Amino acid sequence: MKELLETGKVKPVIDRCYNLSEVSEAFRYFEEGHAQGKVVITI
Repeated sequence: MKELLETGKVKPVIDRCYNLSEVSEAFRYFEEGHAQGKVVITI
């Protein structure tokens, strides 16, 4: 996987990033079906 990421053959798609304090908003966004990629929670 590391090699695929480094060569650009696989690219992760991150839709939005939320802080840990915004986790409820992140779940709401995800559950509503708006996410077009990964929803990331930063600690």
